[in-house]
Amino acid sequence: MEASREIREVTSDTINIEIPEAFRQRKIEIIILPLEKIPESYTEGDSQWPAGYFERVVGSAPDFPDIEYEGD
Repeated sequence: MEASREIREVTSDTINIEIPEAFRQRKIEIIILPLEKIPESYTEGDSQWPAGYFERVVGSAPDFPDIEYEGD
């Protein structure tokens, strides 16, 4: 699933949202939630992966053996 996340300080009753090209010409869902605390792993323009996530999980899946084709 594709997602875009922005954290903004709201100072009026309207906001403008720039829609990424990947979302244009599609139906999208916009959800507005209050945010009490900015997550420690969030940085502006960051993906939704926590800081250091890939470094922790790379190589964590076992190597599966190749399975020979058994025919029809």
